Order: sequence, then structure tokens, then C-alpha cells
Amino acid sequence: MRSEPASAFGLHDGNGRSPDLVQPGEDRGHRQVNVRGQAVPPVGLVLSGGGARGAYQGGALAAIAEICDGRANPFHILVGSSAGSINASFWAGHADDIGQGGRLLRQLWSQVTAEQVFRTGALSMGGLGLRWMTDLSLGGLIGTAGPRALLDTTPLAALIEKLIPFGKIAQNIERGDLGAVAVTAVDYFTSSAITFVQGRPELPMWVRQRRRSERTDLKVEHVVGSSAIPLFFPPAQIGNRFFGDGCLRNSTPLSPALHLGAERLLVIGVRSQSGQDEFGESVDFRPSVARVMNVLLNAVLLDGIEVDIERLERINRTVRSFPEEQRPRLPFRSVDIVWIHPTRDIGKMAQERSHHLPAILRYLMKGLGPVEDASEIVSYLLFEPEFCGELVELGYRDTMARRAEIEWLLGIGERARVAS
Repeated sequence: MRSEPASAFGLHDGNGRSPDLVQPGEDRGHRQVNVRGQAVPPVGLVLSGGGARGAYQGGALAAIAEICDGRANPFHILVGSSAGSINASFWAGHADDIGQGGRLLRQLWSQVTAEQVFRTGALSMGGLGLRWMTDLSLGGLIGTAGPRALLDTTPLAALIEKLIPFGKIAQNIERGDLGAVAVTAVDYFTSSAITFVQGRPELPMWVRQRRRSERTDLKVEHVVGSSAIPLFFPPAQIGNRFFGDGCLRNSTPLSPALHLGAERLLVIGVRSQSGQDEFGESVDFRPSVARVMNVLLNAVLLDGIEVDIERLERINRTVRSFPEEQRPRLPFRSVDIVWIHPTRDIGKMAQERSHHLPAILRYLMKGLGPVEDASEIVSYLLFEPEFCGELVELGYRDTMARRAEIEWLLGIGERARVAS
């Protein structure tokens, strides 16, 4: 018997419908070969969102590239939403040389500055703030449509276009270095989550309640749209549609990877799971605007991946409750998964470095409430080398600490050698 990875979870579509389910024994695509010459089921990489928290994933991916040690890209399917779409697209563009890709991604996140993401000048940010105040107070009289966001992210689009080799993605897919890459964004008109997929032509597309896929060649605007944090970053235009952060409607963030044929999953989240839930009555607690926004942004950007994995755990327990000989006849099966997440509270880390926010943004944030109430918001917007560099190193260390599980999942290393 082989040893189990961190967890093994069931396959689902989020609504209990069988059309999404991969039948046992069904071959849905490319299989790599492990050290014993055995076929390894296609592995999907799922990256969640969170603004500057994406630096944690940069460090984790650098560690994975090092673990692979010159081997080919181990992920057949790449799926990203919000900041995860930046990392997924970057990895897809470097799938032919993940060693270099990992090093560049680590360097990128360690050196990123706020000026590379949004305009930080007092004139630009002050002008946006003045427009917000004018339109909120006088909009009924002067009839303006109002600004689209609190920040001008024109620099982010330029940075993404410069750093991600979108033209190489098609080449990597054609050569077999990659099966597909997908990024999710939300259509602000229909309120549906759209997963934009670039991959082999035989890969299936899907339509579900409030979510569907579209085949396309990924470009800057897809990644910018997926990364557009609501209220803070403006929507991105793709054709005649406008898109926002991919986590807004992403209640089943693992589903796209499974639709596209992944049979194992490596998931990299951006929120600590150690003792974050506190139960009990709050006594005379009056939340500030910052605290309310913290809760809203967490619910929008971070909760989906955790809820989906929790759901998969329940399904997997159901699968394991059946005798092994009966499991092939079930309408669903288990999916091996390793979930990497921060071992430190990123919100608290950001709170300690909130003074590094651009001055005008720090001034505006103070109007929302105490900095400790705004720590999560700060963690999304603190594009600053010291903070992001610390997240990169945390992601690297956390991933290396799970090396044995990752090697098992990818079919490399000693655990793969002894697996039966």
C-alpha cells in the first residue's frame, strides 16, 4: 500500500450534478511518467487570489521549481483567479523552463513596488478621492457616473504586459509542456464567473449556474480583469464586456482544474489556517468601516478556496466509507490533493508594515478606522519590497516544509520510489 498525501478529496461540481464528474478509469489527457516509469495522473495547480498576498505564491512556486530540479513542468493544468491569475499565466509562459520561471517569479515579487501597480502620486490619488466625494454628495445634482475605482491601476497592465510572455503560452501547449491555463474573472453585467481557457482544442468547455468557460488566447486584459479587486481596482474591458476580480463568484475554485482533466491537485492559498476562527459573543463591539470592509473582502477573495476544500473533504469521507471493491461503481471518485497555505497571519504581518503604504493611501485608510481593523485591506494593497519579500520567503519555506507530500503528488522523489 502506498502512503497517503496530506488529504484525498472527492470530485464534484459544487452542485452535486454528475455531468462534471470524471468516471473511474476514464483517461482525460496527458499523463507524465514517474521515477519508476509509471503513469502519473495529470496534476492541476490552483492559485487563489489576494492582491499583494500573491507574493506568497511566488515563493511557493519558486520552491516547487527547485523541488523539480530541472525536470519538466509537472502541472498539466494551471488555474488562477485574482492575483493567482498573474502567477498562473507567468508559469504558463515559462512552462518550457520552470527553473528560470521560478527564479524570475521570486525576483518579481521580491522587488515589486506600489508605483508598479497603481498610481501613487498625491495629484492622481487626490483627484480620484475628490471625484468620489463630489459624486457621492452631488451626483444627483450634476448627474455624473462617478469614478470606477479608488485606484488607477494603469501601471499594473504595463507591468503584466512586460513580464508575462503571453506569446509563449501557445508554443508551450503545442510542444506538450502544458495542457491548459485558465483564469477566472467576473462579468459585471451578467454577474457570472467566466473562466478563460487557453489549451488543447480537445479539452472540454462547460456551462453551469452563474459560471462557464470560454476558449481564448490569454492576453493582458484577461489577467488584469481577474486581478481587479472590487472597489479598489477598476474593471478591465475585454471586447465590449467589463470584468472584475475572479474570486467574486468563484464558489468552486477547484472545479475548473477538474473540468480540464486534472486528477490530482496542488492548491496554494494565501490565508493562514491556524487558530483564525474565534467563537463567542462580542461585548459592545462596534465595527468600524475598515472592519466591515475586512470581512467583506475576506468573504469575497479568500473564503471560496477553503469552503470548496471543506466540501471535498466531506465527499471524500463518503467515498472512503464504501468498501474498496465498490468504489469503482460510484458516480464520483477521490482526488489526491496537497494544500499549501501560510503558517503565519499575513494580515498581522501587513499591520506591522502599514506605514509603508503610500502617504496619500495611508491618509485615506485612516478615515476608515484603526489600522488593526484594516489589516486585511492593507495586506491586499501593500505592494512593497520588504513586505512582499517577506511573503516570498514565507511561501518558499512553507512549501519546502511540505516537500515530501509534494514529491509524492508529482510522482518524484523518494516517496514516489517506494509507492506501490
